[in-house]
Amino acid sequence: MKKNDTDIRDIYRSEDPKPEPDPEWKTQELIEREMRRQLIFNISVGLFVFVLAAFLVTTIAKEFLFKAAPMEPVKGKIQRVAAYALPEDEQWALEYRQAAALAENGESGGPKPFSTKWVKNAAYHIIMGEQALRLDELDAAQDHLEEAVDTFPSTTGIHGRLGEIYLKRQYFEKAVDQLQKALKEQPSIDVLNNLGVAYMGVENYVQAEALLQQAIQQQPELAGCHKNLALLYQKTGRTDAAMASFEKCFLLTPQDTSLIKNYVAYLTSTGRSRAAIEFLEQLKGADPLSVCLLLAKTAAQDDDAELAVRNLQEAAHFITPRQTIVEMHDRVFDKIARTEAYEALLYRLELAAVSLSTNLDTKGESTH
Repeated sequence: MKKNDTDIRDIYRSEDPKPEPDPEWKTQELIEREMRRQLIFNISVGLFVFVLAAFLVTTIAKEFLFKAAPMEPVKGKIQRVAAYALPEDEQWALEYRQAAALAENGESGGPKPFSTKWVKNAAYHIIMGEQALRLDELDAAQDHLEEAVDTFPSTTGIHGRLGEIYLKRQYFEKAVDQLQKALKEQPSIDVLNNLGVAYMGVENYVQAEALLQQAIQQQPELAGCHKNLALLYQKTGRTDAAMASFEKCFLLTPQDTSLIKNYVAYLTSTGRSRAAIEFLEQLKGADPLSVCLLLAKTAAQDDDAELAVRNLQEAAHFITPRQTIVEMHDRVFDKIARTEAYEALLYRLELAAVSLSTNLDTKGESTH
């Protein structure tokens, strides 16, 4: 039994003879063959990557050129509207921008058939136009609303907005056309006022006055209408009527400093400096510094040095001595610059400015 086991074991334990080492030339050949194979592999992979990259670039370019192109706004519309402020029921307009551009590309201008497509398109332009107008983006607002009117000319509710835009841009004839339509559709104080101003722009002062008076009859406390009526009377040389309208406006909005200055300049230009002074002295609620400086200048023009200096002293309570001195060097004070009261005030202010400057320098030195 042992003998059999030994025989079987000997069969499987037979060892192969050790291979003879390759000669040196053969080893070198194998190395070179492996290098050539690696080079061919690298070149193949590089070509594959290059072809794949070229294919992807071409595909992306085609997608951009042919699919993104229809998204370009029609007729050069300005798409700068910050539409995030749209009400919830108008949010759909944000997603409709691309569809609007696609719908309009290749379409001629003019009225469109009454269909779901064009109704939605017109609604989109109305929503975006009104949003642009709220943000004072007049170019975008005009483009959108004109597109809506062009699509459905009989649509109501747009003409007043479009007329307001034309008025702001001083396209007065276009404004009159749109606001007349708006007045027929739904008369309102805003439309009456805007149409009155538009008629002023085309120098139809009779119609302008009638419309502004009509607006004031409906709402007597409307300061804007009184202001526009005052400007109309000013343009037509009706000084007394202009003064009455200006003063009604100031009773309602006494803080309108720029209008106060314009009104005072208007009165002095018509030789009514004393009326301007009386108006300023009785004015309540306006910026006190502006009123004091304006009173001082108006009094100086009227050769009233005492009143001018008194108001300059009052103005000095609101600004620094140096700032008051700067105001006093306005050429409007040339007429009273040699008076004793004026020179005395100027001297005191210069001393105060120097004293203040010295004290500040002393404090600055003490801190070092």
